[in-house]
Amino acid sequence: MDSSRVLLALEEGKKWRERQRRIQERIRQLERRRAYLLRELEHAQKKISEYAGIVMGLKESLLTKEAPPTPHIHVR
Repeated sequence: MDSSRVLLALEEGKKWRERQRRIQERIRQLERRRAYLLRELEHAQKKISEYAGIVMGLKESLLTKEAPPTPHIHVR
């Protein structure tokens, strides 16, 4: 077997291992980013739920308030 082909094969193997390492690192980064975004989403959903309750309470209090009394006008 030709020594140049052996060296080429070794370089190709090294190149592919390096590429695999970069891909695995990128996958780890994306997994961390996904976990962070899921935590942020959960936090936002809790806030939405909290604010929805507040809004519903305000709407109910506005609807249940008595209308202001109308002034009595005396017609002669």
